[in-house]
Amino acid sequence: MFKHVLIAFDGSPSSRKALEVGVRIAQASEAVLSLVSVEEHMPRFPGDIGEVKDEKERQNNYFATLQREARDVAKLRGLDFDRAVILVGHVAHQIIDHARAIQCDLIVMGHSSGSGVWANFLGGTAEKVTRYAHCTVIIVR
Repeated sequence: MFKHVLIAFDGSPSSRKALEVGVRIAQASEAVLSLVSVEEHMPRFPGDIGEVKDEKERQNNYFATLQREARDVAKLRGLDFDRAVILVGHVAHQIIDHARAIQCDLIVMGHSSGSGVWANFLGGTAEKVTRYAHCTVIIVR
């Protein structure tokens, strides 16, 4: 069925469900399994360089913890990630570009529940990924 499954994981409740679904699909398909987490660009705010470094370190630690959690979920099913990366930038763009670069044929991600007004106006991450991805995308609620 699928040969290479990419799971987008940000720690939200829906992405945790997507992690479970993606791992099960990879297991059933005997597919290669990859993981991506994306740190958005840090907001610009006044502060000294120490505050910026502290915030960057906090984000790095958060995403490293998420990746360890995801590995544990995969290991419970006897799988491991072929690659697991943390990227920085616009979330939808990074997921789309990474999926194409690693030639996956399925992206599994959670439904982002951002601000209703902004998500309706600009489109949410999940909507953008489904619109522009080169492959099948499964959105998990």
